[in-house]
Amino acid sequence: MIKKLMNRSIILASSLIFSISPAFASTQTAVTAQLIKSEAEGSVLICQYRTIKQVHFKVLFTNQTCPLEIQVDH
Repeated sequence: MIKKLMNRSIILASSLIFSISPAFASTQTAVTAQLIKSEAEGSVLICQYRTIKQVHFKVLFTNQTCPLEIQVDH
């Protein structure tokens, strides 16, 4: 009985360690920015994107459309 209880305790402790350990993002993880605003000025279209940490801009011709998402880092 004690041996069975010890096995369960070890399994529980091991699973707790893995669930508490911090998650690290891979250096190969892509960061995607979402379109938040677009504005036409003359013959250019300025697209404004946002990630959690940064704001990014993409400039296109007015006959083009802003993508809803862009990859900004990898």
